[in-house]
Amino acid sequence: MEFLKKIWSHLSRPVTVLVIPQARLAPWRWRCSTSFFLFCLALWSALTLWAGYLAGSRVDYWITKADNQVMAAKMEGLLQDMAKSRDALELARSTDLQLRVLLGMQKRSDIVEADAVGGPTPADRMSLKAMLAGGAFAIRQAAWRRSIEALREESYKRLASFQEISWYISNQRSLYRATPNIWPTEGQLTSLFGYRFSPMSRADGESGEFHPGLDIANSPDTLIYATADGTVRFSGWSHGYGEMILIDHGYGLSTLYGHASKALVRNGQRVTRGQVIAYMGTTGRSTGAHLHYEVWRGGRPVNPMVFLKLRSGGEAAAPRARRR
Repeated sequence: MEFLKKIWSHLSRPVTVLVIPQARLAPWRWRCSTSFFLFCLALWSALTLWAGYLAGSRVDYWITKADNQVMAAKMEGLLQDMAKSRDALELARSTDLQLRVLLGMQKRSDIVEADAVGGPTPADRMSLKAMLAGGAFAIRQAAWRRSIEALREESYKRLASFQEISWYISNQRSLYRATPNIWPTEGQLTSLFGYRFSPMSRADGESGEFHPGLDIANSPDTLIYATADGTVRFSGWSHGYGEMILIDHGYGLSTLYGHASKALVRNGQRVTRGQVIAYMGTTGRSTGAHLHYEVWRGGRPVNPMVFLKLRSGGEAAAPRARRR
């Protein structure tokens, strides 16, 4: 009891707070009890701590909110860039389809299917519910991921498609270069592909025969050209054909050039379309200077006229090439 009286006596003592300003103002004096002074000090300290805590939490909130807004703006910009990339890929897809139609790789009627259908899978619906439950920010994140996956998948598809188109064009170019579609020499057509009266009938007693190629007559040593790119499989003498050249063009196509006076290529040599390979002659079974020309497909002779065009007057139109 005596202890409490001592504490109360101390708390009841008066306390004077004196404030002396630097300027020429009268000092300010405030007098109160020790207990009231301690109460005011505690209240001031509590208010200061509460205000500091409140201000700190609000600052963190505004900083976090600002960061989220900046991040959302960046993601929105990224999504817009992805949308532009999707538009570019869609243009590439449309160009891809047009190239396929132009090159004959795909029919125009195949582009639009009459029974075209589609729709979301159960996994897609569950993903949509999860995005909606996560709020707008979760939807943005999910849209971002989906856009990246869609762009990656579409990029792989377009790359594979353009690689296929590139291979097709390269293959078609090789096929074109291997197709014997130019005249092997210049001159006058004297015999066509098919059955004919034998030009050697008087000498050999023959009346008719199957002629497996074309005969083109001209003056001796007229230039003879390779009609397509290929590899020389035979260059030399053959009974009946005389000095002969056989060129393999690939794709099952070959060409034969007979009755030459001189061959300018050797076995295994690579030749190109329009290259001079021989001079016209009358070697072998022949009645005069001409070229016997055959086209083989799958090892069998076919009509060379399928690949060639005529000038007016039935003349062969060979390319002008330099002598090699």
